[in-house]
Amino acid sequence: MLRSLLISLMIILTSYMLRAYVDSFGSTGGEEKIVNSLEGVTIRSYSKSGIEWTIKGRSLEVVGKDVLLKGAELISEEATIRAGEVYIDRTTGKGELLGGIELTSKDLVAKSQRAYMELKEGRFYGDGRIELKEGNKKVEGYGFEIRLKPMRVIISKARVNME
Repeated sequence: MLRSLLISLMIILTSYMLRAYVDSFGSTGGEEKIVNSLEGVTIRSYSKSGIEWTIKGRSLEVVGKDVLLKGAELISEEATIRAGEVYIDRTTGKGELLGGIELTSKDLVAKSQRAYMELKEGRFYGDGRIELKEGNKKVEGYGFEIRLKPMRVIISKARVNME
């Protein structure tokens, strides 16, 4: 009798331990996200201010309403913007540019490492360092806002270097 009771308790204890072991491999309780990925992407988009965008990238990942574009190039009639990575909210058209950002227009080249954007407004801004070159003039500063139509650049703390 005692022997059968001990065997029953051992089986019950073993089943609880095996159940805990199996549950440890289950979901961690995090949110599941469906990620779609594409290579060599070209997208056309239009803004409120009449700017027509052609957005190109080496790879594109979509998670819900958020888009991550790597090796990005945003091309419009007014300017071309290149960045290492671009995060865009598809519903608002707002986003963030990271890594080696370069804005090139007819007579202006601007470089920064981080900027925020509003594609619908044609506006790029940030509080980090920016370097502008216009002809032989070079302007460096911190804190900037660039509007594409009409082209307007505002730098908060600027230092001009005429070469």
